Amino acid sequence: MAHNINITNLSGHDQEFEVHGWNNSSNLTVQAGATVSIEANDGSSGAIIALHEGHEGEQAEITKCGFGGNDFFDISNICGAGGNLTIQQAGKPETRKGAPTFMQQCNDAYQQADENTKQSLQACVHLDGSGNVVRIDACKDFPQLEAFVRTFADGKTYIGVGAWDGSAGAASDNNQSSAAQGSTDLQVTYNDGDATPPS
Repeated sequence: MAHNINITNLSGHDQEFEVHGWNNSSNLTVQAGATVSIEANDGSSGAIIALHEGHEGEQAEITKCGFGGNDFFDISNICGAGGNLTIQQAGKPETRKGAPTFMQQCNDAYQQADENTKQSLQACVHLDGSGNVVRIDACKDFPQLEAFVRTFADGKTYIGVGAWDGSAGAASDNNQSSAAQGSTDLQVTYNDGDATPPS
């Protein structure tokens, strides 16, 4: 059996996504204000990764109809961020994962950070001409970035590498991988602003 993964772009610009596991593992561009659906077979796994100027950012990591017949999904910032992404089972807001205003929270935290923190993040936090955060690099590559992101997003997105390769990972990350109930269509929502999906 298969279900749809619906990807909605609430932003005012076209948004490109790197797709692993579905859509022939081909990139997909969702036009401003549009929704694109891709088919995902039960038992399949993959990722939908927002691209920002060619750089991987926030991603939805998904297993359809996995253990116990349940969907498993999370929003990860392991590879970076440049926008806001949420995921939930369609019509079930109680299953939602992700921080709908991640980038706004990131910018607020950066603006309030002391100079030493800003200096330590210089190589991995990218600013616009006004000094606002527009993109961050992969948390997995910069321990100081992972620590910074945890100050505002811990328990909201998957930030570190988690339980992997002999590491126990952070409990707050591992909890992001909790199961939803059953297998349904999924709703992935992108926005530069609030990525809460339209009801």
